[in-house]
Amino acid sequence: MIRVHVDPDLCIGCGICEGDAPDVFSLATSTVAEVIMDPVEPEFEADARMATEDCPESAISIENGEELETTTAPGADSTDDAEELINDNDLERKIEMKAIVDKDLCIGCGICEGIVPEVFSLQNEPYAEVLLDPIPEEFQDAVREAAEECSEAAITIE
Repeated sequence: MIRVHVDPDLCIGCGICEGDAPDVFSLATSTVAEVIMDPVEPEFEADARMATEDCPESAISIENGEELETTTAPGADSTDDAEELINDNDLERKIEMKAIVDKDLCIGCGICEGIVPEVFSLQNEPYAEVLLDPIPEEFQDAVREAAEECSEAAITIE
């Protein structure tokens, strides 16, 4: 049996892995893919490997016994090139992160503002407003946390 891991800092929540292996990955409760079968049962290993290969951000790794396998980013020729491409993709993704608050879902509880007041505010509206677009890298983890903690799932991350 194999084990799979999703790096939440690399995952962009595109859903490709869930489409390839719905018994192994899910985006139902989070903005990033979660592993829902660990370890992966043998009949789903091929689907999990396909999801790993298809991941556009190389966010999925496979652990086979003691050895950890990771995918090579598309277009990379060697391990060094792959690392460089992954780092470039990660940097590009972080720079372009955006948070969107659905004003019809937001109840104005203030959880997001409490977690990252530099990004969310309830000062001008009865719902949370996004103050920074795009989200600077230093606030991205906190914005992900705010989206996860939002009781109404009113925060979407792009």
